[in-house]
Amino acid sequence: MIDPSEIVLRDVIGEGSFGRVWSASWQSSEVAVKEFVLAQAAFAGGAMHRRDIIEEIVGEAGIMAYLRHPKILQLYGCSLTAQAIWIVSELCSHGSLRSVLDDASLELGLETRLRMAIDVAEGMLYLHTRDHPIVHRDLKSHNLFVAEVRGRMHVRIGDWGSARAVAMSPDFSRTMTHGVGTTCWLAPELIKDAKGSERIDVYAFGIVLWELATREEVYGDLSAAQIISRVANEGLRPEPPQNCPWGDLMEACWAEDPVDRPGFDVIFSELNRIHEELTGDVLESAPLDLPPSRHPGGGRAAGAGAAVPVASAGSARARRSGPSAGTPSRRANRASSPPSGP
Repeated sequence: MIDPSEIVLRDVIGEGSFGRVWSASWQSSEVAVKEFVLAQAAFAGGAMHRRDIIEEIVGEAGIMAYLRHPKILQLYGCSLTAQAIWIVSELCSHGSLRSVLDDASLELGLETRLRMAIDVAEGMLYLHTRDHPIVHRDLKSHNLFVAEVRGRMHVRIGDWGSARAVAMSPDFSRTMTHGVGTTCWLAPELIKDAKGSERIDVYAFGIVLWELATREEVYGDLSAAQIISRVANEGLRPEPPQNCPWGDLMEACWAEDPVDRPGFDVIFSELNRIHEELTGDVLESAPLDLPPSRHPGGGRAAGAGAAVPVASAGSARARRSGPSAGTPSRRANRASSPPSGP
């Protein structure tokens, strides 16, 4: 735990369901502080629920603080005040990937966006291949952070605790389905059955690949309720942009059946192959330190699709919507999409 008196909050750089994200100083370092306001997170649940949320957030942040990988946002620790939990992490100068994609003044060439995708795939491969695999549960462009290192943008994966905290909220369904938010990245098995394996992260990564290809907001013309219903019952996916080098991989990632989605070892390898094909350069990656007891793989490797209960945004709403209307071919049920972004 970090003594909150050592932290000096400066500017608000983001806001979420439970509070704000601050730029701050700690021990002469510039850091980011994610603030979970306990009154917002657990007011309806009383003191017991408040304690449970604190234990979950602090426990999960403690695990993440021990992870060391250049594609994972470095967590330094937590602070507990009377009103909030602060999660202290490294500060990424460009903010979230979503804010970078939205910034029209930034020129993001095809190779830059491809390298961003490779960064995320490498970080997710690291998480999924721990002795006890870490499933992110809330992978999306808002939870990917962009730092600049030696003149190049690097993407780092962050924001695990918020997913667990939202899932424990008494107002879980309302929180997760208010606006578009997380609904765009939810795998269909989460919506329908509240269950999923690590392949829910692969589905979400497929949506991130679409964002990187187009720089557009996903399902921008649909409400959260429409997205949930159509993904669950109609096989809705974004329309892949034309001439996207990773278009086939994107579609494989968001396959309806989780066991048909590739693992991140396959994804990472394929993205590197595409990069080499486009540029002629072979990228160097950080050592993955894969544990010998776990063999990451795509397809139907033993245990790859084992489902575990996962709190699902809108699952009750989806079940109330009646029998499935069937799943038309994916091509016939795409949301419209612009051509690949600049």
